[in-house]
Amino acid sequence: MSRFTSPDFLRQAGGKHVRAKPPPPVNLARASITRLHSFHLKGKDHFAVDRELATQAERTAPGFVDIVLGERAFLQRAVRHLAANLGIHQFLQVGAGMPAPGDPHEIAHESNPEARVVYASDDPVVLTHHLALIRDGRTTTAVPGGLDDASGLLHNPESHRFLDLDQPVGLLLTGVVSHTTDATAAARSIAALRDSLAPGSHMVLSHYCRPDPARYPKDALRAEQLQHLFTDRLGHGYWRTEKEISAFFEGWESVPPGLLQAQKWRTLPVAPPVFGSYQMPHRNRQLIIGGMGRI
Repeated sequence: MSRFTSPDFLRQAGGKHVRAKPPPPVNLARASITRLHSFHLKGKDHFAVDRELATQAERTAPGFVDIVLGERAFLQRAVRHLAANLGIHQFLQVGAGMPAPGDPHEIAHESNPEARVVYASDDPVVLTHHLALIRDGRTTTAVPGGLDDASGLLHNPESHRFLDLDQPVGLLLTGVVSHTTDATAAARSIAALRDSLAPGSHMVLSHYCRPDPARYPKDALRAEQLQHLFTDRLGHGYWRTEKEISAFFEGWESVPPGLLQAQKWRTLPVAPPVFGSYQMPHRNRQLIIGGMGRI
């Protein structure tokens, strides 16, 4: 595969177009993390400024696309485990990206076609795409909001219609906490969400990781350089230490195999290729970790 190639089963179809009235505002002068991920997933929703950032990230950490694909595969495996093995059939994804094959509702529907998924985003472009392409009014919907508005997310009338907070919920926080500037505020928001969910609810969280420089000096340097690039170009994107990331799980009971490299979390065989079976090359595995907690 070329450096920007993703496996066929991870690619977006790219055949649908969304028209919003009025169209959501788009800042073409600044890169977007959702459009950057769209580029790495072979979608169509990205611009020159996003592709430029992708090139810079690749120069900083050769194989940066591995991190994007590895984090997405982790999410897919986690949702499948929650739906198929733990019987959770309602989900809230905070910080949803552009719609793509293998999104949580597709994974959950493998085991229960009636599973309900609420996608939340504070990006109006992402919200427009989800409302146009994903929402079916019965099992999937999208609501405005981000991690900094935990109460608003759960008490939005549309969320309230889809989610029964007296029953377990799968809270999906993959890729969003890495882009919060204030770790303490993010932890408070996660705690507020936890306190609003029923016993038996689970949280899936992944985060960019800054490895111990004493043990992994090259990986730590790449993490530092990527953080500098992202905060300069995006205004956010933080590679935190494992200790800092583990603090987000306070109040949650760890679910085996715990917080570890995203690639190592319930890894699937590469064949047959299914959502979640993508395996990261070794070069950047230290730079993304994930885990699951329950209440």
